[in-house]
Amino acid sequence: MFYSLLKPLLFSLDPEVAHNMIMDVVKLCPTLGALSGIKHDPALSVVVGKTRWSFPVGLAAGLDKNAEALPFFSAQGFGAIECGTITLIPQMGNPRPRMFRYPEERSLRNAMGFPNQGLLEIMPRLTSYAGTTPLGVNIGKNKDTTPEESIGELSLLFEALQDSASYFVINVSSPNTPGLRALQEISYLTELFTELNRNRGGKDLFLKIAPDLPKEKILELARLAHDFKLTGLIATNTTIMPERGAGGVSGVLLREKSQDICRTILNEQIDSELIAVGGITRPKDLFELWHEGGKAAQVYTAYVYQGPELLKKFNKAILNFIKIQNITLEEFFSLSLEERKYRLKDFI
Repeated sequence: MFYSLLKPLLFSLDPEVAHNMIMDVVKLCPTLGALSGIKHDPALSVVVGKTRWSFPVGLAAGLDKNAEALPFFSAQGFGAIECGTITLIPQMGNPRPRMFRYPEERSLRNAMGFPNQGLLEIMPRLTSYAGTTPLGVNIGKNKDTTPEESIGELSLLFEALQDSASYFVINVSSPNTPGLRALQEISYLTELFTELNRNRGGKDLFLKIAPDLPKEKILELARLAHDFKLTGLIATNTTIMPERGAGGVSGVLLREKSQDICRTILNEQIDSELIAVGGITRPKDLFELWHEGGKAAQVYTAYVYQGPELLKKFNKAILNFIKIQNITLEEFFSLSLEERKYRLKDFI
């Protein structure tokens, strides 16, 4: 209710100004998260890799770049929270304006360029986080770091934050850092993951991939993730739409492309996890992911447009599903894919 009253004011402002205004409020008043959020039901928890999510819908990276409002987002009821993208050295990102709304299409475009306060300033917040919601840390290279130097840079971030993160995400798929997506090449990733695996200590590790790749490349990355024993892939980052302008587009405009890529990966039945992100706006999107063999999803743009009501819709729909099926989510995901598809036939 509160967000629906506030939204017209926020949407009258520049998107980045509105975002910063909201972040200033929620980082100072984390109790607002509990007042407007959902309560965790143990029957809705799922295990993703080695991490138990309290709910199958998590918060995607990009909303809380500097890990300033973790208690608020934990209290909202997200299954997991992913902060970042965090770089080794602080950086301002690209010139403003760099965030744009498409309300009719419930989508956003951002050309941010990893603006963040850097490891040294963000790290104490991660270290002091005391919430029960699993914490994911999304890391990337600084803009001016060469590919050769970035191996050491990402390794340092990975090692420094080992004790603070439930899982890590490597972001080489944002369209907003020049040359970054070129790092999705197998030769580079082979060197990177060889290095990261030296000090991994069993930590969950994901690779976030771009939606603007051919099928052959997607499958190549999925096999690489499996070969290096990554926990899995996060699919997908934002999509390039030149006719809209510079940057990456998220939300409903990304949904079809993201769903196609998730389907491609899941159809291969590679033994690794997939976290779906991109156009997840309604319970039907989640049920369709489950129908294809997926489990967990993340949201960002839909949360901007719908606020806390988004999680309430998902919570209500999933509780209804498990009540009708007389099953917990953990029991549901232990069933064969064919049995899961059968139980979902009336929900998609």
